[in-house]
Amino acid sequence: MVPSPVKTVAVEAGIPVYQPEKFNSDDTWRMLEEVAPELAIIVAYSAKISKRALDSVPKGWLNLHPSLLPKYRGAAPMQWALMEGEERTGVTTFFLNEAWDAGPICLQEELEILPEEDYGSLSRRCAEMGADLVLRSAGLIAEDQEPRTPQDDLQATFAPLIKKEETVIDWRRSSREIKNRIRGLTPIPGARTFWNESVLKIQRSLALNEDSVGALPGEVLAVGPEGVDIQTGEGRLRITKLQPENKKPMEIQEFLNGYRLEVGSLFSNPQA
Repeated sequence: MVPSPVKTVAVEAGIPVYQPEKFNSDDTWRMLEEVAPELAIIVAYSAKISKRALDSVPKGWLNLHPSLLPKYRGAAPMQWALMEGEERTGVTTFFLNEAWDAGPICLQEELEILPEEDYGSLSRRCAEMGADLVLRSAGLIAEDQEPRTPQDDLQATFAPLIKKEETVIDWRRSSREIKNRIRGLTPIPGARTFWNESVLKIQRSLALNEDSVGALPGEVLAVGPEGVDIQTGEGRLRITKLQPENKKPMEIQEFLNGYRLEVGSLFSNPQA
C-alpha cells in the first residue's frame, strides 16, 4: 500500500492521520469524539456519510465538488462535462446533507474548458482552484460569515461513474461527439476501440467535417504522419496519439513505425 500525497504531507507536518477500515464504524466514532472537529472537509470521497456523522460536527461537513452544482452531481463530473462538450465548468464548495451532492452551496468559481483539454489536464486545474476555494470557504466558516445558498433541484444534472461499456468508441457517432468522449476518458479509463482482435486506446484526436462517400463508420480513410483518419457517422476523426494494448502511449508516427495499419481496414463498433 502506498500512502496518498495528503497522508505523506500530514505525517511530515506532524498531523495525526486516522484511517478507519470502514467510515461508519466504532473506530470512526471514537476518532470523532477524540478530535471533536468544529468543521469537517471532504474531497474525492465516494462513500455516504451517515446522518450520525453529519450531526456530530457543529459547523458541518464541507465538500469540494469539481462542477458548477447543481450541474453534474455524482462521481464523474469532469469526465461527463468533457464528454458532453461543455465549454465551461468550475468548482463548488457545499455542505453535505443526506441527499447526494444536494446540500447548500458555500462558494463557486467558474473555469473555462480549453478546446483540446482532456480529463487529466482539467482535473489538475480543478484541483488547484479547488484547494484555494476550500481555504477561502473555511475562513468564512470560521468567522460565521459563510453563504449557504440552496441548490435548485430542478436544474440538477447527473454524472454517474463511467461504465466499462461506455468507454468503447461507437464510430457511428459524429466525429465531434467521439472527440469529446476521448477527451473525457483520457488518460483514464481510456476510450477504447478494437482493431485486428486487439484493443487500442485513443488519446488525442481532431474532428474533421469532411466525409468519404460510401465509407463505413470505423473505416480507415488515410494513414500518414499527420494522423490516421477514420470515417464516423458524421465527419472524419483524425487520430494523432494512441495506446496499443499493454504498451505505452504513442504519437501516431511511432505507432505506424511498429504497426501495419492499412486504408480500408475497420475499427469495430459495439454490438447492437
